[in-house]
Amino acid sequence: MTNKSKWFGLILPAVLCTALWGSAAPCIKLGYSLFEIAPGDSFSQLVFAGWRFTCAGLLTLLVAAVLGRRPLLPRRDNIGAILSISLFQSMIQYVCYYIGLSHTTGTNGALLSGTQTFFAILFAHIFLKDDKLSRTKAIGCILGFSGVVLLQFGGTIGGFTLMGDGLVLLSAASAGMGALVSRIMTPGRDPIVLTAWQLIFGGGFLLALGYGGGGAIRTVNLQGALLLLYMIVLSAVAFTVWTSLLKKYPVGKVAVYNFLIPMFGALFAALFLQEQVWTIRNLLALLLVGSGIALANKASAS
Repeated sequence: MTNKSKWFGLILPAVLCTALWGSAAPCIKLGYSLFEIAPGDSFSQLVFAGWRFTCAGLLTLLVAAVLGRRPLLPRRDNIGAILSISLFQSMIQYVCYYIGLSHTTGTNGALLSGTQTFFAILFAHIFLKDDKLSRTKAIGCILGFSGVVLLQFGGTIGGFTLMGDGLVLLSAASAGMGALVSRIMTPGRDPIVLTAWQLIFGGGFLLALGYGGGGAIRTVNLQGALLLLYMIVLSAVAFTVWTSLLKKYPVGKVAVYNFLIPMFGALFAALFLQEQVWTIRNLLALLLVGSGIALANKASAS
């Protein structure tokens, strides 16, 4: 791979995805405030998530139609792949993420989301013959998880909580498994159409679960609508590009860029949520997570 093709084929698209995902945690918390969704109102949080991903899927499908991708309707032999990817990347991941984020800070949510890299590496080691866990990757994983542990001691929410940090960490594990499933299922299939339908199925599941439990978005305003529109575009772009990258490259080579999610997330949390990010503890945690993921992926990213 030449330097030019590496920059435009992998590095810049991957950085774009992580920047978009890094902005998601602050946006979700702002959305809860704008739509007046209480921290304990889990089913309304799922309704919020459901509309985001359903509309993102429809937008992606519209883009596929404009680009002339055919067929737009999923073939029977693609249903299993779509449901498998959607299960981990939209259903489990975002049920845990939206509920968990309401019980922790945007900074913590962004940093914990970055640990999906570790899970992707571990799952790839278990299930893929050509992407094994080396000593260097193992040391990187230890460094990164040390950063996660450091983050939780003395944090603003009183340490690790299952309903907050625990659920966000579980969502990261689901995302890591989703990267593996995408890598296995995407080759030979159109990544744009695949992304569209996994988002539609996942969003529909979240809507059914949220409305079925009595959730609703009861307050609608222009600011909230614009924020939701941004999140819809965010999801459509990031998931489509990321799925395309996983179709072309090994899991480890793509996953290395996830270390930027907590960096972007902390920056956006400081800018838009006025969270106290630049403490020694947080900076050390960010350094450990970032260096740990970079080290863990050194061989595959070279």
